[in-house]
Amino acid sequence: MNQSRQYGLVTLTCIVIASMIGSGVFTTSGFTIAALGSPELVMLAWVVGGIIAVCGAISYAELSRRLPVSGGEYTYLSRRLHPAAGFIAGWVSLTAGFSGAIALAAVTCAAYLSGLGPFSEIPQNTIAAGLIVTAGIAHASGSRQAASLQNLIVLLKIGVLLWFLGTAASMFSSHQWYWVQSPAEVSSGPSISVFAQQVMWISLSYTGFNAAIYIASEVRDAQVTVPRALVLGTVVVTVLYLLLNLVFVTAAPAELIAHQGDVAAVAARNVGGARLETLMRIAVVLGTGSSVAGMIMTGPRVFSKMAEDGLFPRFFAAAEGGMQRTVLLQSGIALLLVFTGDLRDLLNYLSSVLALSSAITVLTLLIPGRGESERSRPAAATLLAAVCYVGGTLITAALLMNRKPEELYGALITIVTGGVLWLAVGRNCWRGSEVQESST
Repeated sequence: MNQSRQYGLVTLTCIVIASMIGSGVFTTSGFTIAALGSPELVMLAWVVGGIIAVCGAISYAELSRRLPVSGGEYTYLSRRLHPAAGFIAGWVSLTAGFSGAIALAAVTCAAYLSGLGPFSEIPQNTIAAGLIVTAGIAHASGSRQAASLQNLIVLLKIGVLLWFLGTAASMFSSHQWYWVQSPAEVSSGPSISVFAQQVMWISLSYTGFNAAIYIASEVRDAQVTVPRALVLGTVVVTVLYLLLNLVFVTAAPAELIAHQGDVAAVAARNVGGARLETLMRIAVVLGTGSSVAGMIMTGPRVFSKMAEDGLFPRFFAAAEGGMQRTVLLQSGIALLLVFTGDLRDLLNYLSSVLALSSAITVLTLLIPGRGESERSRPAAATLLAAVCYVGGTLITAALLMNRKPEELYGALITIVTGGVLWLAVGRNCWRGSEVQESST
C-alpha cells in the first residue's frame, strides 16, 4: 500500500472524539431514566459503559501496537484468528456497520438543525442527505484538508459542550435540581437484565473509541500514535459523557424527560431557557455532523483493505487509487439508508453484532499469536483490561438475550450470512499477505 503517513496525534484523537460523540449521548438518557427509575442508576449505567469503553480502548491500543495497519477488526481477526473471522467482520461493516451509523447520525443532526431558524422549512431527509454528500465529497477530494476542517469542528464542539457545562455549573445554587426522583411508570427497582439492556444501549454511545485503528497505515509513528489517540480520546469523551448526563437527568422532573429523544434540549431549556436550548442544539449539530464526517473518513479503509486482499473488487483498493471510490461508495449506501431504511431498528440489531465482533477481536489478545514469545505477551494491566472488556460485553449481551432474544436474531443472521459467503467465495479469493506482528 503506497499511502503517505500524513496524520498525527491531534487528528487521530479528534477522529476518536468525533466518532464517539454522535447521537447517542444526546438522546439515550430520556429512555434510560424511564427504564431504571432514578438518576443514580442512570449514572451508574453510564459509568459501567465508560469503564467497558476505556478497557476496550486499552485493548485496541495493544492490538494496534502489534499490527499498525489499516482495516480494523477485519485485519486483526484475519491475521490473529482466521481469515473467515475477518471476512465476517468486514461483511458486517460493508453491509450496514458504518453505513447505518452514518445515516442515523445524519438524520439526528438534521432533526436538531431543523429546529434552528432558517433550516426549519427544509425537509430533514434533504438536510441529512446534504450533510452526507458534503462530507463524502470533502474526504474523496482531499483528505488532508477535510481532516483539518474536522479537527476544527471537533474542538469547537468540545468548546460548546464545555460552555454548556459551565453555564449549568454557574446555576448550581439558583436552579432546582432533581437528584432523587422516580418516573411514575417505574413502580419497583429494575432487574439486572433491564440494567444490562440499558448498558448495551449506552454502549452504542461509546462506540467509536477504536476509530483510529481504521487509518493506522496513514499515521506517522503508528505504533505509538494510534494507541495514545485511542486512550486519550476515549478518556476525554467518557468524562464529558458523565458530566453531560449528570445535567441531563437532574435538570428537570423525570416525567418531563422520560422517553424523550431530545433529552439534551429538554434539560438545556429547563436550566437556561430558550437561549441555552439553542446552544445545546448547536452542540448536537456539531457532534453528529462531525461524527458523520469521521465515519465517512474511517469506514472506507476497511473496504480498501479487503480489496487489497482480494475479497472486494480491486477497483476499490487504495494501491489502485480506489480510496476515493470507497468513500463515495460508503456515502452512497448511507444515502440509500436515509431515504429507505428504518434506522433505529437497524442500529438496534447492529448494537449486538458490532459488540460481539469487537469482543472477539479483543479476545485474540488472550490467545498467543504466531511466533509470539512469552516475553512479548501483553502486560498484566492490558490483559486485565481485555478480560474486563470481553467479560463485560459478553455478560451484557447474554443478559440482554435472556430478556429480549429477538434483538440478537439480526446479529445471528448477519454472522451466518457472512459465513456462507466465506464458504462460497471468500476462501477461494483470499490472498491476504501475512503481516509480521510487532513484538517487544
